[in-house]
Amino acid sequence: MKITHQEIVISFEIDKSIVLTCGQAIKNAQKKLGGQILYINAPDNAPPSMPRVLLKLKDTMLNIGLDRIQLTMIPPSHVSDNIEKTSKYTIQRIGPFLSELLPTIPKYFWSGVITEIEFHEKPVKSNSANEAAVPIFDKLINIDRKEKELSAFQLQYGIKDDQHFVTYTLNAFEDRQIEFKFPSKQGFFLLKPSEYPLLEVGIRILLDVNNKPNEHNEDPVGDIQDILSKQNSLVLSIAEDTNLQGVLS
Repeated sequence: MKITHQEIVISFEIDKSIVLTCGQAIKNAQKKLGGQILYINAPDNAPPSMPRVLLKLKDTMLNIGLDRIQLTMIPPSHVSDNIEKTSKYTIQRIGPFLSELLPTIPKYFWSGVITEIEFHEKPVKSNSANEAAVPIFDKLINIDRKEKELSAFQLQYGIKDDQHFVTYTLNAFEDRQIEFKFPSKQGFFLLKPSEYPLLEVGIRILLDVNNKPNEHNEDPVGDIQDILSKQNSLVLSIAEDTNLQGVLS
């Protein structure tokens, strides 16, 4: 198991002047942490969630839209195989950002945490992502393929309890060593990824946990900690919860 990234989302009341509202806070965060600020010239009809300001660091990206803060962290290799260590790293990483930004945002609505998890084949047995998805398809989907080759796979479903909405998205992935070489003559040419060496292949699960909508949402930091705790337990039981015992490794 490898956790490729965690994303924190904090939603608030739409503020059409968010760049001005959070401008000094973003600059303060940059002074503390470094990185590069990028302002996005979004069209007037762009959705509120579209980023208007970015602050990019080596392992962290801050996006601010009219109605949300999004922080995406790439965990270092020494914690990326452990969900509890990854979540602890995320809390430590987002602290300096939120201490500057949260006092400036409008009315707070809800929070969410999205974690991407990869289950790599070791050793590699499949020849492609589609081939790696076959055991998942055959176990979860009650459709007879009549021995036809699987050419695409993605499954998404959501559940909820009294406090949280949980969404699972399952698909397969592959990484190949593609070396692009310009053709000797000008013109069109066909690039076939399947002809290049396969480096990694496996199953990817996107786990999205949030507490929207909830009349008790008042403390975004407390909500994030609560959601991370919920997500930690869900990751530890993910094979059982998705009915993929013996398939995920």
